[in-house]
Amino acid sequence: MGLKPSTDIGSIGIPVRYAPPGRVIVILTTTAIAAVGQMYSVLALLPQMAASFDVDSARVTATSTVFGVAYAVGFLAAGPLASRFGPHTVMSVGLCAAAVTTVLAALPSTLLLELVARAGQGCAAAAFAPAAFTYIAESLDPRHRLVALSWLTSGFLGAAAVVPVAAQMIAAAAGWRVVFVVGAAALMLAAAAVVVLVPRPRPMDHARGAQLFRVLVTILGRWRLVALFGAAATFLGGYVSVFTTISLVGPPSVAENPEALQVLRLITVPALLVIPFLGRVLRRWRPARRGAAALGVAAMSVAAGSMSSDSLTALSITVPLLVAAVSVTASAIVESLLAQIRPEETGGATALYGSFTFLGASAGPALASVVSPWGFRIGMLVAAIWLAIGAGLILASSAGTAARRSIQHSTEGAVSSLR
Repeated sequence: MGLKPSTDIGSIGIPVRYAPPGRVIVILTTTAIAAVGQMYSVLALLPQMAASFDVDSARVTATSTVFGVAYAVGFLAAGPLASRFGPHTVMSVGLCAAAVTTVLAALPSTLLLELVARAGQGCAAAAFAPAAFTYIAESLDPRHRLVALSWLTSGFLGAAAVVPVAAQMIAAAAGWRVVFVVGAAALMLAAAAVVVLVPRPRPMDHARGAQLFRVLVTILGRWRLVALFGAAATFLGGYVSVFTTISLVGPPSVAENPEALQVLRLITVPALLVIPFLGRVLRRWRPARRGAAALGVAAMSVAAGSMSSDSLTALSITVPLLVAAVSVTASAIVESLLAQIRPEETGGATALYGSFTFLGASAGPALASVVSPWGFRIGMLVAAIWLAIGAGLILASSAGTAARRSIQHSTEGAVSSLR
């Protein structure tokens, strides 16, 4: 279970040892589904939870929002902690804490207490993702990192498709509280798998104490990175907003049909599974151009879906396109981010990336709830605009870089012609 040697040679002639990619990718991806899925599980439980707390279903969407906000805040702590104590330790401890808080989320008798429990759950679950990003950046062979990031991102997005379906089935059979009990068991199994099967990374020299804060400040001082973080806040937020809009005010053939909602979520899974296998093709485009184009496709597909107020078939085309585009965007942003930072900034950068991503995701249900009185079409158009803004931010983050490359190529061409 140790790290595998690589052909890369360190500065003192000792081979660099990397973790086995296959096993690590499988464990981290499935764990991502269990951890991040806790945010989305309540999307399938809104009617039952509303009945238990004697409130309107729209108010229960706050349980998703508060989880997302706490998750985003937890990210800011988890990234530096991964640099300080190591990503393996943070993943293991965080998953155990998430299991405990998930059980607690099954107990409240009022919406207020449930919101408190969900906030604690979000903080604990936040430990996994930034630690996983840091682990991949530090412990996998560079040749496997993009594939690993693509699979991990697919796991985060797949959670929004798979977990609500499983939650809906469990709730129908045993009630909404059992969903959290099952989720806690899944998180404990995931923690055991990380502890036993994921090798500990080699020791790394990271910033500590006040240096960690300075790293975050330094990163936020680079406007290109801030633009990427802003784009990260749009892709998952738009994605969640679309599904929440469909659930709240979607076409009657979908919103009022639990089986149709299940089908709509499940047909996104093939799109998520295909994207990691297209890595070689996607790498032909620079990450920023790839991410902006994908978000543009996502925005157009959602805008087109807004016109399909009576068609489950049309949404069955729109939603997989959206999911595939968001999956491409997520890995492209991470790739762009990792290419622009120093090794000692990995923990802080991934923390900020995740924080912005899940702040956007937490705002998604709230935005959908706010615009729901205007109906399905307006809700979808608002989500499309949100996604389009993200595409613009990605382009902005690379505008100066593209110009410099163009000048550099022109200069090199002029010099070559003189020779």
